[in-house]
Amino acid sequence: MKHRPERTCIGCREVFEKDKVVRIVAGPAGAVIDYREKLPGRAAYVCPRPECIKRALKRDNLARALHLRVPCPGAEEFISLLAANITEKIRSLIIMSAKAGQLSAGYSAVHDALEKQRVEVLVLAEDLSAGTKEKVMASDAAPLRRTTLFTRDEMGRMLGRELVGVIGIHEKGLADAVWKESERLKGLINSRD
Repeated sequence: MKHRPERTCIGCREVFEKDKVVRIVAGPAGAVIDYREKLPGRAAYVCPRPECIKRALKRDNLARALHLRVPCPGAEEFISLLAANITEKIRSLIIMSAKAGQLSAGYSAVHDALEKQRVEVLVLAEDLSAGTKEKVMASDAAPLRRTTLFTRDEMGRMLGRELVGVIGIHEKGLADAVWKESERLKGLINSRD
């Protein structure tokens, strides 16, 4: 069995696989979320859950973990920045899926892909009409994994089209990545309410 790197969350002190936590590094202007894990320097890790983020940013936990005195954003600002990073990652995964030819966009194309059982994850627009959503979901082949993100206009812009209300991602690896990020985003946003 292949060894998977593990990291300790500075909020809850639990140990997680590295891809389950968020990397934070000290930048020149303060603590920075390194969501793509490309920045150099000492890092600290936190669970992408509001309660862990709040604990991590209290009482200089982050500064202590980074071994530096760095200005830290407030918990709400940090959560908003993290949500923006996750959203951008999902956006790039959708664009990558389109460029790889592993995506159906629009009701007709998604319906055809569903009938051929090619869709691994459905992405529904937040402003998709109830009728269209009902028709998509009525398909016997509709996948169990579906998420609601972006507006029809935003999805259309990602794909160089006008309005797109539904996207089906075909390739399993890309679909898994979109699902993982959308679940992370949902957990981050829903726990704040």
